[in-house]
Amino acid sequence: MAAPQTLGAGPVGRTTPEEEARERSVLAPVTLLIAGDLDRRAHQVVQEICAASVATLALCEDGAKALFQIGRLSPDVVLLSAALPVVAAAEVIAAVRRYSSVPIAVGVGAGEIDHATEAIAVGATQILSRPYRPSELRTLLNPWLGRARARWDRESVIRFGSLEVDSGAYEVRAAGKPLKFTLREFELLRLLVLHADRVVTRDQIRRDVWRAAGEVASANTIAVHIRRIRVRLDGAAEVISVRGIGYRLTVS
Repeated sequence: MAAPQTLGAGPVGRTTPEEEARERSVLAPVTLLIAGDLDRRAHQVVQEICAASVATLALCEDGAKALFQIGRLSPDVVLLSAALPVVAAAEVIAAVRRYSSVPIAVGVGAGEIDHATEAIAVGATQILSRPYRPSELRTLLNPWLGRARARWDRESVIRFGSLEVDSGAYEVRAAGKPLKFTLREFELLRLLVLHADRVVTRDQIRRDVWRAAGEVASANTIAVHIRRIRVRLDGAAEVISVRGIGYRLTVS
């Protein structure tokens, strides 16, 4: 069976400070992560930019938290203060560049030129002055978020057989007919479709569906949701139990 196909679809997103992982697991919006201090005006401008781009804003106080959240969220754009506490900006960038090409901008204040030089040397994408100027923030962030948004639009609908899972509209269709799913059922089905014809382990389900939403799930909870999904699919696809491991979605 061929792998799932992705099609364009409308986007969904919202701006939150600390629930970004929970929202991203369900909505998969574009995410902007900012680490370091923001004055009130810059914060307002960034919120406006995110609202216009339908992007989630994630804020971190220091470099250690930035590293953790970048690994956790896989943000689409990163903005770091040059003089980050705990873990330096250059160290954050060097670590991220081992596995990601995400655009990383570094805000440089007075007397921080050495930090800027180090950041560029290890892979920073852009340097801008800090305190941040609204016009520079818009000029920098709007194109980056726009490109990330365009990718999200292209990839937000997944097809497998007659099934279409639309992450932007929270809709599932079988041969064009809408099917009703609860939020957690939708998230679990989407995970199965993304790995169609392959086994998805219970541990992976716990991590990507429940733990990502700040919840826990027993094997029985997962089994109950699988049974409900089977009923709602009504033959459009089959969820096969793989004893002792997990589940596999297939079509005949």
